[in-house]
Amino acid sequence: MSLLRTPVTWAIYGMNGAWASFVYLSGPIAPILAEDLGVPVGAAGLVGTALAIGMATAAATGPIAIARLGRDGAARLGLVVIACALAAIALVPTLIGGVAAYGVILVLLWLGATGGGTMVNASTARLSDKHREDSARVITEANAAAGWVGLFSPLLLGVALGAGLGWWVGVAVCGVAALAALAGLVVADRIEGAAAFAGPDMSPDSLAIVVADEAYEAPAEEPGKGTAGRGSLPRIFWLAMIALFAAVGTEFAINFWGSTLIQEQTGAATATATAAMSVVVAGIAIGRTVGSWLAARVGPHLMLLGGFGLALAGFSVVWSATVLALSVVGLLVAGLGLATLFPLILDRGIQLSAGQPDLAMARASLVLGLAVGLAPFILGALGSVVSVRTAMLLVPFLVVGGLIGVSRSKPPVRIDQPSG
Repeated sequence: MSLLRTPVTWAIYGMNGAWASFVYLSGPIAPILAEDLGVPVGAAGLVGTALAIGMATAAATGPIAIARLGRDGAARLGLVVIACALAAIALVPTLIGGVAAYGVILVLLWLGATGGGTMVNASTARLSDKHREDSARVITEANAAAGWVGLFSPLLLGVALGAGLGWWVGVAVCGVAALAALAGLVVADRIEGAAAFAGPDMSPDSLAIVVADEAYEAPAEEPGKGTAGRGSLPRIFWLAMIALFAAVGTEFAINFWGSTLIQEQTGAATATATAAMSVVVAGIAIGRTVGSWLAARVGPHLMLLGGFGLALAGFSVVWSATVLALSVVGLLVAGLGLATLFPLILDRGIQLSAGQPDLAMARASLVLGLAVGLAPFILGALGSVVSVRTAMLLVPFLVVGGLIGVSRSKPPVRIDQPSG
């Protein structure tokens, strides 16, 4: 049976793109922001910490928002919070400066990440429930869309810096993306809502989709079974979360400190190294686009093992390269390897949640936050006392942990295998 994508499916893809533009901007902009506001370079790692705290906050408050507003309402609220936080970030330097401005921006990043985490948790669970037999495929496609949109963040930031414009240009673009995603969701909901009243004129497949979409909006009453976020998850789920921590930690380590490593190794200018980081995001976008098709043929488990291996190979090239061109090749390979790790592990976590997708997403968001916060922060702290190149040796240890997590969390039955 072919995959039938509805307007809401496409809207969720767009929402993932808006979130990615926010996340992929945060890494390259962190050291630039620290330098511009006159704070130590090690403090750039606090940007990742702010994102992490926001995602952890979403893990705690998101289920409450979903229970009260439904998945759709929680997603809309999350997009509004992202847009407002970004608008405020762009305005802060015009009002205050220095350490005070940096502190306020960190708080705003925390709020934006809280909104984004809530939106992702709600929309991913909604997407999985909407396409139950193709959840791995649609979640991978959603993250592919995120990659294609997200690659423009570091690219536009590098272009803006090269043209003598401020970093606020990149922030403004992300804010527009969030508003566009919100508009897309509202329109998609209205289209499917109108279709629900079409009665006999609807096709059976479309009617089934609308009915299913309405059904999972209502919070379940059983503890841990619905959006309330209570209950417990199986041990094997947490083994998958080890792999998630490693995958996200590796991605953010490269995303946050890759440009600094390239400058240190090759002597490239800040604008050039920043723009080069769009290559790793392009690799992620390409890998997720192809990975949706490939996972159906080789299986998610082999894709995860191969992804970690390819990410390590690409990182090794970047770590050892002394010329920009070779660094770019390494970034592309690393991006291809990282591409399907997050969506496939996320889908595995949902599959291993014993029928508790919202709870699984909340816990995954907590793990995601820890990885985003710890990896860049540890690297920033190490980068203050040793070279960034030496500090980046943390990445191979993360990859080994990821491979162990993937191997130990392989489902006892083939529930990780796409049905199509």
